[in-house]
Amino acid sequence: MNTYLELLFLFAMAVIGGAVNVTIGGGWFIIFPSLIFRGIQPVQGTATTTIVLLSGFVASSKKIKNTGEISKTHFNYMLSACTLGGILGAVLLIVFSHKVFETIAPFLLLGSWILFTFYNRIFNLFNSDNQLVTSFKCTPVKLISLFVLGIYGGYFGAGMGMLLFILFRFYGIKNNETLERVSLILIAVNNGIAVLIFIWSGLIFWPFALVMTAGSILGGFLGKAWNEKINTLLLKRNAIVYGATVTLYFLDII
Repeated sequence: MNTYLELLFLFAMAVIGGAVNVTIGGGWFIIFPSLIFRGIQPVQGTATTTIVLLSGFVASSKKIKNTGEISKTHFNYMLSACTLGGILGAVLLIVFSHKVFETIAPFLLLGSWILFTFYNRIFNLFNSDNQLVTSFKCTPVKLISLFVLGIYGGYFGAGMGMLLFILFRFYGIKNNETLERVSLILIAVNNGIAVLIFIWSGLIFWPFALVMTAGSILGGFLGKAWNEKINTLLLKRNAIVYGATVTLYFLDII
């Protein structure tokens, strides 16, 4: 493929991925395969995908002023646990051999696709019967669960936002605005610290990352602007089919 056509292709895929990511989620299924298709190794592709999607996600998000019913002290505990998990996850991606990641990545994709496809059912299944909490308090178990989820976010990260929503809803937070605020900050910091480690380790493929980051940011803004005009049900159905195709490809089934 001609170099200019290659960059145009990646830019276009990043615009689509950024828009999808801020509307229905699942941008990973668009950005990651695009990089692999252009010859990037899976580990480097994961690192590059993280910085591409994070850029569009953060740039198009609203400024967070408070964390709702979660006190600043308890939120700092949560943030610390998720950040430490992100550091460990990023280090594991670097330290483990590429063969290990290439072996488990298809199954992580499969798990992400299942989560994306059946998210509403899973979300309702884990919905706590508790009333809306007025003062969310951290416990060691909650912090450990955030730490483990943070490891996943730093190592792979696809679907982390959905997992955070499910986890916090299970713990009794029913205010969607609080869920969005907390998830946004935790994902930004978790992925952000992972990106810094990836940059330091030289895992980011910058020629593609710069072009796709610009596309992801544009896509994020377009997705936010057109969100109410988009048929999200139809979009998600198409995304499910596309995600299934990508997953089956990486599982060597098709």
